[in-house]
Amino acid sequence: MGNGECARLSKCSLGMAFGIVKGLSLVLLAFASSYGYGSEMVQHIGSMMHGYEPGLMGALWGLLWGFICGFVFGFIFAAVYNFCLCYCHKFCSK
Repeated sequence: MGNGECARLSKCSLGMAFGIVKGLSLVLLAFASSYGYGSEMVQHIGSMMHGYEPGLMGALWGLLWGFICGFVFGFIFAAVYNFCLCYCHKFCSK
């Protein structure tokens, strides 16, 4: 990096990373809820994400919904970050 280049984030890579982490966390929460831990949280999340409930099928739905939501969030986060980084760099370097 030199001569005024911006250190940009990859929107797809960050989206994939956020999607995988969110999806796997919902899978773990669904399995934990099968044993009585976090049942109210799974019910609350399930009211917003169709099919999410304790057990194997709920975990698979959580993996799908979590990946989609995490990917969209990570993609938008990287896009806003890249915009702000380069905009601020152009504005502040004058």
